[in-house]
Amino acid sequence: MPPNYEQIKKKLHTALKLGGFMVRREFCALIVDKFLEQRIDLDNKHYLDNCIKNLCTSLENQCLIDQSIEREHIERALEVCLNSGYDRNETVINVISAFEFPKFAYNVDRKQYFLSGHKPKLLSSPTSKTQLFLDRYTAILQRTKRNFQQKITEDNSVKLELQTVDYLLTLSYVSLNHTLILGSLLQVSEGKYYLEDPTGIVQLDLSHAVYYGGLFVENSFVLVNGHYEDRIIKVSTIILPPGEEYQNSRPLFNKLNYFGGQSLTPLKDSIKLKDHLQRNRGASLMFFSNVWLDHPETFEKLETLFNGFNPNPPVAFVFMGNFMSECYSSEKMDTLRKLFKQLAELINQFTNLVTHSHFIFVPGLEDPCTSYVVPRLPMPSVVTEEMTKTIHDNVIFTTNPCRIQYCTKEITVFRADILPKLLQASLHKPSKAELADNLTRTIISQGHLAPLPLNALTVHWDFDHALSLYPLPDLVVIGDKAESYQGKYKGCQLMNPVSGFSTVSSCCNTLFQGSFCESGFQFKAYTPFSDKIEDCIL
Repeated sequence: MPPNYEQIKKKLHTALKLGGFMVRREFCALIVDKFLEQRIDLDNKHYLDNCIKNLCTSLENQCLIDQSIEREHIERALEVCLNSGYDRNETVINVISAFEFPKFAYNVDRKQYFLSGHKPKLLSSPTSKTQLFLDRYTAILQRTKRNFQQKITEDNSVKLELQTVDYLLTLSYVSLNHTLILGSLLQVSEGKYYLEDPTGIVQLDLSHAVYYGGLFVENSFVLVNGHYEDRIIKVSTIILPPGEEYQNSRPLFNKLNYFGGQSLTPLKDSIKLKDHLQRNRGASLMFFSNVWLDHPETFEKLETLFNGFNPNPPVAFVFMGNFMSECYSSEKMDTLRKLFKQLAELINQFTNLVTHSHFIFVPGLEDPCTSYVVPRLPMPSVVTEEMTKTIHDNVIFTTNPCRIQYCTKEITVFRADILPKLLQASLHKPSKAELADNLTRTIISQGHLAPLPLNALTVHWDFDHALSLYPLPDLVVIGDKAESYQGKYKGCQLMNPVSGFSTVSSCCNTLFQGSFCESGFQFKAYTPFSDKIEDCIL
């Protein structure tokens, strides 16, 4: 024990107190002992000060508002502090269920997100529906304010002002030349739209509105300007809220693990996982959508696929439902169970794949899970038990949506027909050439996988955060019944892994009802190291 042991304890106690943390002296002794055990040079003032700063940050990230600091808090803080931002729960690949996604609440005073104390329920109270839109609005409002402030700072000649609806309700007439109103589109009656925010509601006249760069549907958040007269906004332009790149959103979560999983901190910061990704530059994940196991050619094509990949196995095969071509009834459960058993027997023939690849199954909206509501539970065990027995650890039946963490890359996977629903409800129909870009901007600007009316896609109110895209992941995969699309906005890539050809829609000549089988057995390969997406076909 060094001669200045007591002096270091006293300094540590004082520093933590100045940081706003009342830590008992026995815990200060625990911290100093741990530093000595790890052979930290306590005589190095700069290094010791840095360790204390990291401790304070870690304690703050544990949301210790109105809580006493206990031994478990100190041990968690030490674990993160002494391991350069990573802990014992690091995983090279992890599949995270939607019902395990962390839920956050925004603290307006501190301008930070903290873990919510509310425990989500499937059978939630009616207030949860209101809270759902408040949470979406708050997330978009605070990043829109930052975006406006950044533009004003970069260019003093820019005059932008963001206002709420109640600002208008006190006036009889105003021209919104440099003023934008943020709110949610609301259709009160056929063709009669309003703009709503937590402060009020105002009618919109959209007869001369010009739409920019997106798909605009009821319940989506928009920015409008124009002229306000006689309690109506005569809209000149209507645009989407600005998206926000990951590095600008991240500080609001500090070192909290916003993505989910067992780690206490985001694995994007992990030094070891960055090194692992660097060493495995060729590692890839394969994405398939609407894999109909009852299609006559599916197993033949999958055998060709597995045979080709067996010498050099990918990290994962991600299969999205529906897993049968027809809607399910109770008597077809047995058929599906037999099909999964047959798939397991096929995979088991390729030892290298079974050992080194993960097989991830995401249910479609018509697969036999729960009712037509998202997030959806995994496929029932009565259907999957034969497969899990055969392949053991490397087969994962997960929820829809789900999140996949591979090294430092974050991927969100969602199986739903988003583009057809958005086009059907949109006030503005873009050209076919603009579809991919418009959809990408809409999803990312809204920060949500399904910015739709709730009657178009029903969401469990308490689990709406499971569809949130904030901060943005590296990749969003949407298994959509539409022709293959791909786009990138604010550093986030979005793609649909299939191409359809069955039906031509009246709007935009868009092709719908595509699937892995109908598209000529097309799929996508994603290489995390290079963020490269490749089209593949069997």
